[in-house]
Parts: sequence; structure tokens; C-alpha cells
Amino acid sequence: MTGSETILGKPVRFMKHSYSSADKSRLQRDVIRSLLLHRVWFFIGMQDVKRRYRRSFIGPLWILLNLGVYVGTIGFVYGVMFGQDLKAFLPYLMLGFVTWGLISASIIDASAVFVSAEGYIKQFSYPKQIYILRAVVGSSMNFAMGLVAVAIVQIFIGNLQFTGWILAVPGLMLLYIALLGQTTIFAYLGSAFRDLPHALAGVLQVVFYLTPIVIPASVLKNHGLEFVYLLNPIYHLIEVVRDPILTGGLASPSSYSFVFGYILVVYCVAWFVAWRLDKKVVFLL
Repeated sequence: MTGSETILGKPVRFMKHSYSSADKSRLQRDVIRSLLLHRVWFFIGMQDVKRRYRRSFIGPLWILLNLGVYVGTIGFVYGVMFGQDLKAFLPYLMLGFVTWGLISASIIDASAVFVSAEGYIKQFSYPKQIYILRAVVGSSMNFAMGLVAVAIVQIFIGNLQFTGWILAVPGLMLLYIALLGQTTIFAYLGSAFRDLPHALAGVLQVVFYLTPIVIPASVLKNHGLEFVYLLNPIYHLIEVVRDPILTGGLASPSSYSFVFGYILVVYCVAWFVAWRLDKKVVFLL
């Protein structure tokens, strides 16, 4: 398609970008190529983690320290406030908090994925999707350390269930599949709309308090507020990981069904957004 504009009084014709099947084929090749370049994005992601804690005395152990202080304080206050058994409530709170951290990173931090990788994108011919995978690697460090902290607490209070941790693996896989789609969406949108991270931070602050993380789901249910979390996809993403670890059994079938449906929607949106913006990213940076 062609169009025209007037510059200095003279008509200038230009080509408008059209989205064709060739763009889809190129995007598919880039996705496959990115997965094959696993050494590249894993290395860059780990370098980001090392850079974050460079010259730090205890390094990544700050994650455990900060989590311990937060959960210890909030867990005691809210546990007493809502009449919860602290032995059961502390692992519940910790799992909700560390999983929420991973999910929020795939939304807020993802908005700066391409912006922070501007130097790489303009200098190297790697497919842009490696920077999305790089972001997932970086955020996974905090999540892994948080899971270690949960296991330590469960050992200390005597309710660690190995079966539950094994049954949490399918939920973890579903969680990461969903997060990869979310990161893709917000990475592309963040390159086009620089105010997006600030807007998302405000929205997620509200969603945090509407998700059973600090407030137990049983409390909301007892007050007739089940709809607050049953229609919340983030709750189900957390639940397919948290429930098996806490109970030693699989989460409810409705949670798995909700997550499957959510993944389908997310990947449809991610594919559309990537298809429309992939060729424009370098010009938007």
C-alpha cells in the first residue's frame, strides 16, 4: 500500500507497512532460533543476576533475608489478626509472596525487556525473543531462592511433604508457560508505550490485595467474597503451585482448567502483539 505526505510543499510518496504471511513465517523462525540459542540467553540472564549482586557481601542471600523479615513480620501480624495457625499460614504466605514476585516480574519488569536490551538489539542480529527468555532467567533466581526458603521453613516446623513438591511440578510448568506469554506481550508493548510500567505497577498494587496472598482464601470465602479470587487468573497461577506443596495433593481441577484457558488466551494475544510490533521494535527504541 502506498500513501503520500507533503514535505516543504512537495508531495512525497512512501510505503506503508503491510502485515503478511511472510512476517508470520519470519516470526516463527525467530522463535525457534531463540530456543536453540539457549546458551546465549541463559548466559546473559545469569550475568544480569551476578551484576545485580556485584560487590555485595552476601549476594543472593539478600533474597532470603528480605523474604524472612517480610514474612516473619507480616505473617505474625496477619496470622494473629485472622486467627490463623502460624505453622500453616507462614508457608502459605511465603509461597504466595514468592510466586507473586515471579508473576509481577513477567508483567512490570517485562515492560523494560527490549528497552534495557537496546544496545544488544542494535548491535547484534540475534532474534529479539532471546531477551524475553533472558528476563525469565533473571526473575527465576528470586523465585528459586524463595522456594528454598519455603522448604527450609517447612523442615523447621515439621510439615514438609516431598510428594507435594513433586506434584507441584506440573503447576510450575504451567506457570512458566503462562509467564513466557505474559512477558512477550508486555515486552513488545513496553517498547511502544514507555509509560506502561508505571501504569502496570499501580494496577498490580490493587490486584495484589485482591489476590489471596496475605489474606487467606478461606477468610474471603467466609465473607462471601469468593468471586474476588475465583475469577482472578493470578490466584489460579499461584494455586497450581502452592496447593500441592501445602497439601501434598494436586490443586483443584477448576484451577488447572482456568490456567489452561488463560494460557490459550495469553498466547493468542502474545502472537498478535509480536506479529504487529516485532519489525518496529528497533525503531521504537
